[in-house]
Amino acid sequence: MKELHLICNAHLDPVWQWDWNEGATAALATFYSAVDIADEYDYIFCHNEALLYEYVEEYDPQLFKRIQDLVKKGKWHIMGGWYVQPDCNIPSGEGFVRQIESGLKYFKEKFGVRPTVAVNFDSFGHTQGLVQILDKCGYDGYIFCRPMVELLNLPKMVFNWIGFDGSKVKGARFEDLTIYCSELGNSVNAIKRKMQPWKDEDIAFALWGVGNHGGGASRKDLNDIKDFMAEQKGNGVAVYHSTPEEFFGKVAPEVDYQSSLQPCFIKCYSSIARLKRKYAELENKLLLTEKICAYADKEGVYKYGFGAFEDAQKNMSAIQFHDVLSGTCIIEGEKSSLRKADYAMELLDKEFLKAFMGLCYGYAKAEPGDYPLFVYNPHPYKQEQITIADFFLLDPIVSDTEGYEFSIVKDGKEVPFQIVKESSCINMDRSKRVAIRAELNPLSLTRFDVKVRVGKRKYLDKTTVTEFENANGVKAGFDKQSGSLNSFVVDGKEYINGNAFTPIVFDDNPDPWGWNMNKLGSNYRKATPKTTLRVIEKGDLLTTVESFYDTGKSDVRVAYTTYKDFDHIDVTVNVYWNDAGKGLKLEIPLSEMGRFIGQTSFGTQEYGFETEECSHRFVGVEKDGKVLSVFKDGTYGCSIEDGKLYITLLNGSVYCAHPVGDLPIIDEERFNRYVDLGRHEFTFRLQVCKEEELEKNATAFTQMPYALNFYPHGKGEKKELSPIKLSNENVTLTAFRKVDDDTYMVRLINNFGKGVDCDVSVFDNQLKLSFGKYEVKTLLYKDGNLKEHDSMLDL
Repeated sequence: MKELHLICNAHLDPVWQWDWNEGATAALATFYSAVDIADEYDYIFCHNEALLYEYVEEYDPQLFKRIQDLVKKGKWHIMGGWYVQPDCNIPSGEGFVRQIESGLKYFKEKFGVRPTVAVNFDSFGHTQGLVQILDKCGYDGYIFCRPMVELLNLPKMVFNWIGFDGSKVKGARFEDLTIYCSELGNSVNAIKRKMQPWKDEDIAFALWGVGNHGGGASRKDLNDIKDFMAEQKGNGVAVYHSTPEEFFGKVAPEVDYQSSLQPCFIKCYSSIARLKRKYAELENKLLLTEKICAYADKEGVYKYGFGAFEDAQKNMSAIQFHDVLSGTCIIEGEKSSLRKADYAMELLDKEFLKAFMGLCYGYAKAEPGDYPLFVYNPHPYKQEQITIADFFLLDPIVSDTEGYEFSIVKDGKEVPFQIVKESSCINMDRSKRVAIRAELNPLSLTRFDVKVRVGKRKYLDKTTVTEFENANGVKAGFDKQSGSLNSFVVDGKEYINGNAFTPIVFDDNPDPWGWNMNKLGSNYRKATPKTTLRVIEKGDLLTTVESFYDTGKSDVRVAYTTYKDFDHIDVTVNVYWNDAGKGLKLEIPLSEMGRFIGQTSFGTQEYGFETEECSHRFVGVEKDGKVLSVFKDGTYGCSIEDGKLYITLLNGSVYCAHPVGDLPIIDEERFNRYVDLGRHEFTFRLQVCKEEELEKNATAFTQMPYALNFYPHGKGEKKELSPIKLSNENVTLTAFRKVDDDTYMVRLINNFGKGVDCDVSVFDNQLKLSFGKYEVKTLLYKDGNLKEHDSMLDL
């Protein structure tokens, strides 16, 4: 070793064993300490996370000004540049880009700097999809500390991290007992210990400084380090106060690593399940709202709400924080993070409704007595699917024999529909919910008109249905007694081995991280059926059956919806969970094995067996080009064990119950708050498709068309049918938004292991694109010109 770069930091969790407000006060105290010491000593203090700087700017402007001055002098280094250090398993690719964008934009505006080395010291594992994101966001280096060396072997201290698409950044894991921190007043001993793994390297770095509520450097530590530098100089080692950029600028790794940096703390894939579902809902809401608002803005019927989108995006980025989204914070952190998510949802809902109504206004008035329904399709291709819409009739009918009858018209022609159960439970014929099967216009609105007349009241045919077959080659069979799906045949091939989506209870421990675990839970046992299978919807378009299970102290409902004209089954699982210390999975026995794959951030990951894995919106088993797929929304933990696919719904953790040595994890003789007790709802879709169709189908499942009863008062002006057209539907639109007053951004992905071509039209401007495997492309439209943009950012 000839050079040792000392990187002083004060890793600070803005929320963990404390809530966000205490995180703000801790940031102020830490930054005060760092500023005072920087005035006295010639060293560099490095700190990341724009959120913490925002706290200082808002609550102590004078301190903020002192930090700005130190940055200009090179004594304070803006490190990493992200909004927070997020969970690096669960956010989507687009979610990561927004995390980076919110941070870099802030640091550029307030400090005029742009970091090029990303740091996520404390995040619990890192998806391989990050590599392409880092590369296309202008980063050339990445520092991380987890998974620790006992969990994952890496080829060298510094290596080339290779992404799904072949992109590359330099990666470095820092290995030590105290990882990114050092003990107050004992930093030199910590630094000497941290040097040991680098003894065979010419250039090394060491992270030091007291973390959480500690303030980073101390005067004693800096005086000791000055003596240490002189000592090491005599040993032929130059020791510097340095930055991540300076270190990475001097290393040129010669070995490659091409995989995710996992596993690490596997229970983080499922802890605090309601927060994970809320985060997924917010991500989908942001992306869908941006699409309709960009379209409406270009049509001139809405003014793009940059402020609302920026605020919503920052709140989304904040709750990505690794001790929040991972489910390892205290209950106050969960509650306040859910508030942040709901605040962001409200901001987005207002913008969505303004854009939606703006697009509707120009349509012709409805005929007297009609109920016009407008449906927004957020996808750039026509969709033939079931759309659910609600409307409220002017007059109620209270009768055993009379009820309303309907027809639904699109472009003057009747379309198939089915009346299904509305949310209201008032026993009169007034509030209605309808399932419509019709082709939806791409990335724009489709109008339907409901025509109403008084007729006979219709009652549900509750005759039990245990066998189902449609014209698309799909057969489903249900066990009448247990209520489970026991057969799923597509094109003559059986894909499951009976009793699919059966609730499975398992024994768990209170630790929400899952220290020293690679499999989640033990003593798996099936929940007990409470009722026989029963029909709750039956008609020309769909049939829904449901069953109930008892786990001991909890109830689970599983409902299956089959479709006359579609090749999938939708599954809804309602859980009323009161089994403290227990976890819950769904079990899907497989008829045959293949590659175990699932979606991650801008990529598709292949997994091993018998271990808990993290997948995003799809997981499945691929064989001979076909994938038995489970599409999901906000559920991440999964595994294949003994020929069965498991989807983890809930675990038995206690809020922030960190293992410490040989001590009990929790005090069993007092009340403890378990993270997942209460009411939950999960949604899934079972489908067999080609691997190249997975991304499109997942997006279709998680971003459903939106329908609203709206009364226009225009003259029927023609609207642009679709602002974006794609010749290859398996190239998926991940984002469409306005990024400044004159520029629209379009992001596309080919989430498949082979290259594809696609003709792209944006506002009738054409590009012919060739995508490599798993490649993401970003396009910018400005002043009538469409071009490919090298960066994922528009900063």
